[in-house]
Amino acid sequence: MRLTTYLRTKASQALPVVLATLFLVGCQSLNNSQNSIQGELTQPSAHYLQLAAESNGDAQINWKLLAIRALIMENDTKQALNILQELPEMLTVAQDQERLLLRAELAAKQQDSKGMFQWLKNINLNGLSDVQKARYYRVEIQANQGRDPVAQLRAYINLEPLVTEGEKQKVIDQTWNLLNRFTMPMLTALNVDANENTLSEWLELLQTYQNNKADNSMLQSAVKDWQSRYSRHPASKMLPAPLARALGFQKADTSATNIALLLPLTGSGSKFSPAIQEGFNTAKSLSTTGAGTQVKVYDTGSKPVEELLAQAEQDGASVIVGPLIKTEVEKLAQSPSTLNMLALNQPEKLSDRPNICYFALSPEDEAADAARHINAQGKTSPLIIAPRGNLGDRVARAFADQWSQFGGNSARVQYFSNQTGLRDALSGGRGMSAEGQPITLSSGVTGTISGPVDAIYIVATQPELALIKPMLDMSKASKSAGLYASSRSYQASAGPDFRFEMEGLQFSEIPMLVGLSPAISQGASKYSSDYTLARLYGMGADAWELANHFSEISQLPDFKLSGSTGILSADNNCVVHRQLPWIQYRQGQLVPVK
Repeated sequence: MRLTTYLRTKASQALPVVLATLFLVGCQSLNNSQNSIQGELTQPSAHYLQLAAESNGDAQINWKLLAIRALIMENDTKQALNILQELPEMLTVAQDQERLLLRAELAAKQQDSKGMFQWLKNINLNGLSDVQKARYYRVEIQANQGRDPVAQLRAYINLEPLVTEGEKQKVIDQTWNLLNRFTMPMLTALNVDANENTLSEWLELLQTYQNNKADNSMLQSAVKDWQSRYSRHPASKMLPAPLARALGFQKADTSATNIALLLPLTGSGSKFSPAIQEGFNTAKSLSTTGAGTQVKVYDTGSKPVEELLAQAEQDGASVIVGPLIKTEVEKLAQSPSTLNMLALNQPEKLSDRPNICYFALSPEDEAADAARHINAQGKTSPLIIAPRGNLGDRVARAFADQWSQFGGNSARVQYFSNQTGLRDALSGGRGMSAEGQPITLSSGVTGTISGPVDAIYIVATQPELALIKPMLDMSKASKSAGLYASSRSYQASAGPDFRFEMEGLQFSEIPMLVGLSPAISQGASKYSSDYTLARLYGMGADAWELANHFSEISQLPDFKLSGSTGILSADNNCVVHRQLPWIQYRQGQLVPVK
């Protein structure tokens, strides 16, 4: 056979083998790209489980690791854990690092803070891809919620370069919001390393804002100067949304405002409306800018809120105040109306609507204010004494959520049953110990406690407080801890015996009821026997003020308004919060707490 013929024959025989080899290499390359445990997820868990069932060896383990990650995202934590536990002990370094990261993510999904720290500490960040690092920092942020705000801040800074362009604004906003919760002692104690340029520049932006926020033109100039000096900083390219709103603030013209007041004049909640409406009208009559304002009241008990909103807009309203009932407030977010709306309640889930603010006299808001007050007095280990049930749980969690922002010890809670149980315990000579259990935060994290209680916040009625205070005295708990109480305990009609018994105790109350808003207080005198209605009267008065300062309260992050129910300010969701004055019992008298 001629050599050329031989070679041609051999080549033709080898061609199918070569093509098959190239095909297999191509498939393997495709599979390797699809089952990369260091990349993004592209399929649901069922897809990865099917591929795992059809594979073996390292490929099968990779498919299982991807399936576990997908299951965690799908909230199927039980199956995710089962597969994790079935993985062999001996894995490659990359597989083992992914397993640890999945363990941490599973702990985060289960709100297990101890587990999050346990698995994160064994991960070598240098061996992770950018996708894995982003996942790592997200768990670290959650793990430090309520524990270490400084570590949480650094995790946000590390996360920002790793997220998509669509996610950057959210991360920048979260970083800014966290920074604005830092107290002056926290900022003073913050040590910035020489190579932490991004953190240092964040702190300079915060200081720039704090120094110039009172003057919008100065703020604009100062922020522009900061941007020019730190043009590569992420917040220079994409300003935090609250700061951008403050820079773009323009006072609305309210000279000819028409207000629609939506209240339940009939049906559920109608007994509260007269007090709110009277407080609103009283504040209007006392206002120097309300002469030209027209107010029309709409009965939410007669028609659906959607119809009333349409009617109010047709009638020329420019601001909506109300409704009052929570289920009706929840319907505001579904309305296409662009009118400014001040809802007189807060729904469970807030809508991202720049034209809606929420104002409610909630016990949770008062508890958060108490946490700020107690922290400002240098206390480090607070205990909440609250009634067993829904109210006590809500108040304790709100207090603990606020307290967690200061770092350090977790707040703890101790529940009491009822007035009868307290009376029986006191008559039996039993005091009340101040111990309690750590409170689980809204995020699901349960903090740690150490050291004795040095502050006790009591949420109780006046008769209940009259029993709890001597029980704390009997056990000597009140000797080593400062005593504080909510407005639930205050009644102006309390006699001298009660006031002397409460010696040293501090309590919060709305300014109107402790004589700090005299003009409004006079109008509330008819409700002196019903403190619920009296507070709603004050709420109506403040609703007028908020409606006339809607632009400021909704756009300026640090805008404050001195109202009948407290010093009013709004958070990033435009939920209005109240800072209450604090009063102390001293030698049978009531004196302001400095």
